[in-house]
Amino acid sequence: MDAYCEQVVKRKNGPRQKILSGFLFGFFVLAEILSVLMFIITPDPFWIIFTFMIAVTAVSVLLLVLPRINNVDFDYTVAGNTFKVDKVINKRSRKKYISLKIGNIIDMGAIKGNNIPKENYSRTKDCSNGNLQESYYCIYGSSTGSKYLLIFSPNEEIIKAMRPSMDHELIMKLFYNKK
Repeated sequence: MDAYCEQVVKRKNGPRQKILSGFLFGFFVLAEILSVLMFIITPDPFWIIFTFMIAVTAVSVLLLVLPRINNVDFDYTVAGNTFKVDKVINKRSRKKYISLKIGNIIDMGAIKGNNIPKENYSRTKDCSNGNLQESYYCIYGSSTGSKYLLIFSPNEEIIKAMRPSMDHELIMKLFYNKK
């Protein structure tokens, strides 16, 4: 019988999201101040309209775009020999983030300090909750021979659902602490 398991992980807002939010807010405040100053310097009706347009744009962007940037979930799914991660933005739109065959996993383990093998990876994808103490790393290969690094935060059910499709050596390392 094929294993099927799902888990939803909410991404914590990291420094990148906070910097982007602060930049957008600061940009619109600065643009509003500059347009008000231009109206004071040259009382032209154009600057009143321009100031109003910037205010409307700022409010719409800050109310519509910022919640989307800061509200991201990852949906992990194990179905048979396939592990899929979907990115759910603002609980409305779902995008395929990654899909891999569990048999292609080369190495996997809990992140403890700096124990991720130092190699050149073709791509690194982070779909964890932002807490590295609860996260796992997964190195998997593709049909082209490239190696990819995935950082994710699975629960025990996801790990156990992946077990039947894993390589024997990887099972020994993960579940029995033998190398």
